[in-house]
Amino acid sequence: MERLLNTLEERRCIELYNEYLRKIPELLQQLETVENMYEKALLEETFLLEKDKENRSVSLYADRIKRIKQQCEERSADIRQQCRLIFELKARIEAESKALQALLPPSREP
Repeated sequence: MERLLNTLEERRCIELYNEYLRKIPELLQQLETVENMYEKALLEETFLLEKDKENRSVSLYADRIKRIKQQCEERSADIRQQCRLIFELKARIEAESKALQALLPPSREP
């Protein structure tokens, strides 16, 4: 029997790989939550178009919605950046790990 996880370095790579596999769905769930919040803010913003802009409460609420949209945009960009990084690191481990190369199906490159 050939041992795939025969070095400490290989075991550490697999541990990192497992962390990346766990992190990806977490980030995608966070992205979905942020995008839902953004969509709700857009909907609320359309509701406010019908209201008196001179009303202080309307103005404060519109400012709040604007901040929520800005925060959602920033958080979405951050999550996307994290996802790209994790996918790059995951791909690097897949390319360098002898254990993963033995376990993963061969790539279908032309």
